Amino acid sequence: MIASVPELNFVFGLGIFLLGMSQLEHGIRRLSDSRLRHWLRTSTGTPLSSVITGTVSTALLQSSSMVSLLVLAFASAGLIPFVNSVGIILGANLGTTLTGWLVAIFGFKLSLEVIALPLMGISAYFLAISKREAQLHSIAIVVFGIALLLFGLDLMKSGMESIPERWNVDVLQGHYLIFYLLFGIGITFLVQSSSAVMMMALAALNAEIIGLPEAVALVIGADLGTTSTTALGSINGSSIKRKLAFAHFSYNLVVDVAAFVFLLPVLPALTRLIALSDPLFTLVAFHSFMNAVGLIVFLPFLSFFAGLIDQLFLRGKAQPSNLLDRVTPDVVDAALVALRSTVEQITLQAACNSLRFFNLKPEQLKIVENSSKDVRLGVTHQDFSKGYEDLKNQEGEIIAYSIKIQKQPLAPNEIDELEKMRAITRHVVFSNKSLKDILQDLQQLRYSTSPLMHDLYDMHKQFQKKTYESVIELLLGDHTKEFVLEELVDIQKANDDHLNKANLFVQDQVSKEPSAGAAASIQFNTNREIRHALKTLIKAVELLVDSQERSRPDHIQPEFVGLTES
Repeated sequence: MIASVPELNFVFGLGIFLLGMSQLEHGIRRLSDSRLRHWLRTSTGTPLSSVITGTVSTALLQSSSMVSLLVLAFASAGLIPFVNSVGIILGANLGTTLTGWLVAIFGFKLSLEVIALPLMGISAYFLAISKREAQLHSIAIVVFGIALLLFGLDLMKSGMESIPERWNVDVLQGHYLIFYLLFGIGITFLVQSSSAVMMMALAALNAEIIGLPEAVALVIGADLGTTSTTALGSINGSSIKRKLAFAHFSYNLVVDVAAFVFLLPVLPALTRLIALSDPLFTLVAFHSFMNAVGLIVFLPFLSFFAGLIDQLFLRGKAQPSNLLDRVTPDVVDAALVALRSTVEQITLQAACNSLRFFNLKPEQLKIVENSSKDVRLGVTHQDFSKGYEDLKNQEGEIIAYSIKIQKQPLAPNEIDELEKMRAITRHVVFSNKSLKDILQDLQQLRYSTSPLMHDLYDMHKQFQKKTYESVIELLLGDHTKEFVLEELVDIQKANDDHLNKANLFVQDQVSKEPSAGAAASIQFNTNREIRHALKTLIKAVELLVDSQERSRPDHIQPEFVGLTES
């Protein structure tokens, strides 16, 4: 303790408390990140279950910011519907009130320093010796975070208790309640922790610096101020992040204004009704009560509320079509889904580029016409060269994004999935590069005055039309893995047969017109590269369907029409 200026203990304690929260969140995330991610993805099937999940997960983890980060990532990747994401965020409001109960029950009844210092010493010892033992190291971080929380809270409590003895606290009392509300909003914005402001309010109430109504107003302000965390995180973010931040703010604004206007004036009557005499318990009970009532009243309108926000943001800036710009690589589950979706997109784009190479229009496939906007992005380029250039750009983005994912702790299956996505990307780009290298040779065939050379071009064109239609249908159609792999075997066999047929055609041409021998080498090379392009793309599709998940729009039906020449 600092004997000369004891009231500074409050400031130091606040800093230690915030550090303890950060360490606790970090340790818990290392221990349970994969389990938490799986739980959030699988237990949010309905708005009600989403609210319950948000409440329970935040109550257990004591980190609404961790839960919010995961929800934002999963929602951006399309793993959780927007309405359920809103439910989790709102449920987290209630879950975070458990902190106040724990502190009110234990924090002001026990000597926290007696508990905190041994915990800090033991955990620090294990932190120093367990760097190679990930599980033990994570447990040590959690315990160290708890010790910091307790020690910081003890400093805050002692520092607050010394203030009335050394300073005239009258200047802090007797103001309008709106002053404490605004102060709660402001201080929460500064420290980015409503739990810390709750501890401040409890400490000030315990030291009788402020009364119960003032402490309640302070906590209501903190409840509204905590929305600044998601608001700041959504600045220049994707549409889904901005929608969730707006949902969080607007919900808290309604609940907190209602609590301030309607519940706070009847606080004495509520206190008598529930027979609470301890002001600390009354404060945390009010905090939980206002959030619980808000959820109960709001839950029946959750779907309507989410739909309203969706409509509102349709008028605003469009959401980035690139998933990699919308999903943080820090949340591995969501990042791998975003990466896979992007790899599926460039595989489709490569197949469409191959049709463009033969002057065909992939957008006239009905299966493409009926698909979502994201799928159609792969077929909007009007020429092969532009499509290939875009493919190369996306390859660079995928590599950079995969490197960011690789910096996170990965399970063996996640490492395999990441490597497979990189391999697919390489195959996809090589497929189009094989065609790019023979672009001029193919143009010579197409515009040749020789009927035989033009016939060879038509032979390639008709085969590519048929096979790439089949590849696109396999990519977008609703098929089993076994069916797709069998079809790919058949397509590759047809590809080999076509090469033999094209080579025989060239040989026959040379035998009939010896003068055509000069161009035979170019024609054989063209035949070979066309086969190699399709073979490489088939390998990419094979790896794609053989990987862990298939994620594509369920509403797309495998129906298409023929292609026409540009």
